Amino acid sequence: MTARLSETYRADDLVEIMFEVDGVAQWLAGQVVGAQPPGLWVRLAEGSQWFVTNTRRIRPASAASSTAG
Repeated sequence: MTARLSETYRADDLVEIMFEVDGVAQWLAGQVVGAQPPGLWVRLAEGSQWFVTNTRRIRPASAASSTAG
């Protein structure tokens, strides 16, 4: 069974979230600001906040160096 996002990530964790633009995945750096089941609020480096509910669209920031966009 897959762990819930709120069990995997905590407030202040550095993460990346994925946006798809013209069929190309782009991972943007952010920070978890809080949990609100079923997902998480993430603040991107430029200040916008996004609600993430899909485990395929979020990864730890350290994963960026091991996985190309």
